[in-house]
Amino acid sequence: MSSQSVQRSSQRLTAVLLMAGAVIGAIGNALHPHVAVSMTSKLQAIAGNEAWVAIHLTILVAILLVIGGLVGLARLLDDGPGGPLARLGIAAALLGGGLATVSTSIDGFAMKPLALNWAVASTSDAAAVLGLAGAVQVVGFAIWSMAILVLFGGAFACFGAAFVISGRFPAWLGWMAIASGVGSAVAALLQIANTGEVQTAETLFFATSLLATLWAFAVGVLVWRDGRAPDGARAPGPLPVQ
Repeated sequence: MSSQSVQRSSQRLTAVLLMAGAVIGAIGNALHPHVAVSMTSKLQAIAGNEAWVAIHLTILVAILLVIGGLVGLARLLDDGPGGPLARLGIAAALLGGGLATVSTSIDGFAMKPLALNWAVASTSDAAAVLGLAGAVQVVGFAIWSMAILVLFGGAFACFGAAFVISGRFPAWLGWMAIASGVGSAVAALLQIANTGEVQTAETLFFATSLLATLWAFAVGVLVWRDGRAPDGARAPGPLPVQ
């Protein structure tokens, strides 16, 4: 297999990872219920949700796929001026992805048994389980805030800046990622500063995470089209948008 064929196969894999990650992530986030702030209400919702574990597994798969796609993007940008920023973005994605995995696992796989135990506990034991669940949620939320800051904030902002200065991709895609990254970072900092959930931060992150999802899918489509183009039809400049 020629080097050009290997490169095109790598591009197609990158595209599939980004598009699949975006679609699966959108499904997982749509299915994830936005439960009430009250710990009692949250435990009731979790205990009664049969799909709670599956939803969080879906989100974890989406995170893994998108990070894999970002690794492929970094390879496409490696030889240009955006290469260093893309590599910094990969470092942020790996660190943020690890944090997101831990926080998602806490929410999906630790809170579920706590909720089930609370639902069947006696009155005296229920208070103890409720307190433990509150402590677990505080830890998980702190880790999640850092995941938003590093993964959705830092990684996407770095890739956006890499797009803008590289000329390999349309500049508007770069600015789209920068806007998503900056917005996510602001949302995370608001949560960290207020040591808990803030409605403004939640609304902002919902918007910026949706923007990141659309960005990943759009970039995946663009890379897929370029990867399928015949060798003679592939220009060395920016990937065409059509």
